[in-house]
Amino acid sequence: MMPMLVAHNMSGGGTAPAMKMSDVFILVSISILVGALIMHSWPEPVYLSNDISHSKNISLSEGDEINMQFSASNATTVTISLGGMIVEEIVMAEGSEEKFVYEVESSKDYNLVISVNGEDNTSTTEVFISIDRQSMLDKIVYPLGILLLVFGLYKRKEEKELESSKEEILDAEIDV
Repeated sequence: MMPMLVAHNMSGGGTAPAMKMSDVFILVSISILVGALIMHSWPEPVYLSNDISHSKNISLSEGDEINMQFSASNATTVTISLGGMIVEEIVMAEGSEEKFVYEVESSKDYNLVISVNGEDNTSTTEVFISIDRQSMLDKIVYPLGILLLVFGLYKRKEEKELESSKEEILDAEIDV
């Protein structure tokens, strides 16, 4: 039986050195920071019409706030219900914008439903939904990402110092 030879080959037939640990920490930390930034600061609007409502299950704690911004193309009535109970009805004129903030009173899972009833079927309402949490648990990724980045940069500096110290080795002749 022939011994199995394991080579560090790339799929294209080339070879590459192993990735340094500092580079792994730097790449992972930057991925975490960019992902968190996109997650927290890039809400997508929801477009509603008479036959399309928006439903979302959310888990909220006491003191959390749901911020909603509405922009209507035609005169419409927006109905917001949370947990099966109607919380607010907002009557909007054509081209108007409204804001609504709901502060959660008790911690539990909620079913948020936003529906519109416009004058005609061509009216659309744009909704931006943002949740401000009091626990700050969703913001823990920022210090974690920064900590990993600093550690990766520290490891890179350490690796460079180690490489430069290897280059400074002096050869000496010993006369006997």
